[in-house]
Amino acid sequence: MEDTQRLLNVIQRKYKSFEEPEFWFVSKMISSQPYAPMVSHLQKLFTVQETTDPNDDVSFVYTLSKSRREWLLQLSMVDRYAVVLRGLDPVGCTFVSWDSPTPEEQALRELLQVHHFTILDQQTLEQPCPLKMHNTDPENMCIYQALFSDVDVLPWETAKRHEEKKEK
Repeated sequence: MEDTQRLLNVIQRKYKSFEEPEFWFVSKMISSQPYAPMVSHLQKLFTVQETTDPNDDVSFVYTLSKSRREWLLQLSMVDRYAVVLRGLDPVGCTFVSWDSPTPEEQALRELLQVHHFTILDQQTLEQPCPLKMHNTDPENMCIYQALFSDVDVLPWETAKRHEEKKEK
């Protein structure tokens, strides 16, 4: 697990303030495409489609596919952090288990490491964060939203909520 206080310091430095965050870095990162060399390597391993939404995402978002398998890869614009989820369907996406990755996942992990990305785990991403965002309610705000996407419901929580609704 990545150190929460260190991540909060990185987040505060990038946004300048937790109370009145600045988002200038998003357009700068989109213009400069700093991860293009890594994406070029990704394209040799997977079919890659960028799905970044500059209105909500503070990360570059990619869907990866190979051999009828799909992954969601998010590369933070805040710093070199990554999240990798297996599956694209919001009802079925889960964290990749790095204890028993598929060959494709192992290749992805190695590529992220070569390009100096830290892959964050679920426990780290769910730690609270005091940053004020537009879409996320303060009581739901955590490291994930600050580093990757301003969504009120975490991608891996969508499946749980869907199941809870089905049970009712």
